Amino acid sequence: MVRALLQPQPWRLVLLQLTGAFANSLVGPGAVGSYQGGGGGRRFGGFARVTDPPVGFFLGGSSIRDMNGLYSREHRVPNGFSHTFTFSYRHDYTGWRLCLVGAPEDVKRSSGRQTEWVLIDPDRADRFRHDGDQLIPGSGHRWSHVHRTKSAQPDPKAGSAVAHAMEDDEEELPWQLVGVGEEDMLRRLKRYFTFYKHEVQAAIDGQKLPKLPVGGKGTATSPPEGFQAPKAALPGEEDGTDTCLEGSASLENAEAELQGPKLKSDHWSVAMLQLRRAICYRRRREFQLANDAVDASLVLYPRYAAAIEELGKLQVDQGLYERAIHSFETLLRVDRKRPFVGDWLVRVHGHKRRQETEFLTEKPEVLQGRTPGCIAWRQTGGCSPTGLLEPSADKPCNAVIAKGNSGFCQCATSGARGKSGTAPATAAESDCEHESFTCAAKCAERQQAESGHGPKLTDAAAQLAAEVSNAVDVQPCTLLRGGELPEWCQPNHYLVLGIRCDFPDEHGDELKRAYKKRSLQYHPDKLGGSAQAFQRVADSHQVLLDPEKRRAFDEGADFPRKVQHDGAEGETHKEEIEKKYFPERFDFAPFGDPHSDRREAKARQQRLLETKRQEALAREAKEAKEAKPDRRTDL
Repeated sequence: MVRALLQPQPWRLVLLQLTGAFANSLVGPGAVGSYQGGGGGRRFGGFARVTDPPVGFFLGGSSIRDMNGLYSREHRVPNGFSHTFTFSYRHDYTGWRLCLVGAPEDVKRSSGRQTEWVLIDPDRADRFRHDGDQLIPGSGHRWSHVHRTKSAQPDPKAGSAVAHAMEDDEEELPWQLVGVGEEDMLRRLKRYFTFYKHEVQAAIDGQKLPKLPVGGKGTATSPPEGFQAPKAALPGEEDGTDTCLEGSASLENAEAELQGPKLKSDHWSVAMLQLRRAICYRRRREFQLANDAVDASLVLYPRYAAAIEELGKLQVDQGLYERAIHSFETLLRVDRKRPFVGDWLVRVHGHKRRQETEFLTEKPEVLQGRTPGCIAWRQTGGCSPTGLLEPSADKPCNAVIAKGNSGFCQCATSGARGKSGTAPATAAESDCEHESFTCAAKCAERQQAESGHGPKLTDAAAQLAAEVSNAVDVQPCTLLRGGELPEWCQPNHYLVLGIRCDFPDEHGDELKRAYKKRSLQYHPDKLGGSAQAFQRVADSHQVLLDPEKRRAFDEGADFPRKVQHDGAEGETHKEEIEKKYFPERFDFAPFGDPHSDRREAKARQQRLLETKRQEALAREAKEAKEAKPDRRTDL
């Protein structure tokens, strides 16, 4: 049966947070985020009293993903239920229902309420309940699991209509519930959801990914089932030894098998052996040979997933992040279920982001303007050639350096090289008062002077050149190396240590050897070494040595999160990249993060507990001090 529409009564009038633009359309008490026109953080408007039932609801935040989504009001009594319905809202796609129904007798006796809200699954079983006698239910812990039969009677095994079982998972609760007050807004939300579904399907179909590779011996992504692979292509489990140096799958054995006459028509064996060669050469950091080997494998089978993955790792180890992203996107297009492909995309985008924000790159016009003897004009501040570098004002070699610019020319061959003898060569060291010139001409003059075919530098000019070179010498992580910076300057810890990006955590010998090699190379007592480089190597080792620190670095946990409109933190780097490539892993969230209020409440609780703990410690210390006898009194 259906009850008549509830008449407005004081217990049905609730205060609701509203958004400015849709103050009459969206309502919801409890841990509820306000509408944002398709996504984003929360915005808050005024308050209103609600006397009419919503036309629909949005539910989010439950780990039962089929329960999340839009619910529209039903105007007919649902069939096959024993409930006494007041209102019923049905999920637009999955068959879940959110209903205000008559409460069981024991609930009426215990709570004094005549109605309750229930969430009913597609099998018509009550799964969650919320106190009734209100038009808009709350969210989160205001709901509880129920254990009832489909006839809405207590489950004998549960003991009561509402059982607080220890195994109930609070992640299943609806952590966001928003009432939609107008049909127009409900239609808008449905359009947003349609767009979300379109974006998900486009990602699954790979519409924004590289085209599928073609050619070779076919479209297979892996050897056929039951294929007997050559022993040299199967390294087995690593036990800390370098399987590329010894064992059946050593590089030597792989190359020997490739020379066998039987392999001419065995294309998969050749592809697998070439892949093994690529893996071993990459481990030895012989990148050109590794690239040739993986290319030979992909020529045979362009969609060979393991070879595409190896190509991506090879490009990461070389710091070629744009190419690596393309390779891993191709792998995603070839095999969307490939293990860890999402993790690799997160990592490579993180490396690219660090390089763009922390690592200087030469301006294209400056790079293209190099000449055989000149690299660039390097601008400095303060009208002093030893002032702070201003890379944004650097100029190509043939650009005219007019009066008013301070700096120096960086030459390719001749010029002062500082105390270390390895600093970039400089010329035309100038303050702001000088005649116009080009660095191409000045570097040529300096080369003639050093070769004895031109006028020698005056003592004052030679002194200034030495001062500039020494100033440059202490700034190794700048473009003054001609755009080729030392590896230890890189923001990528793997490149700093010269170790492959996929070295296993469980075997520390590889990391230990790489650290020892780099420490010796950049020791302050060695040529080209410095205390700065030595410390950077030590810092990178500490990060990669600790599995948790390494995981955080790989996931980009060090990147600051964007701040939303309401001051809440936005997505992590990992969430941002995963949402780009795997939107199907994320629910439709038109009102922002459904767990934001929950996290804030937990943070407040933790702060409160910490405050209480500190107060308790202070009281204990005070009591201990007061209880301690005064020695002067005893005397």
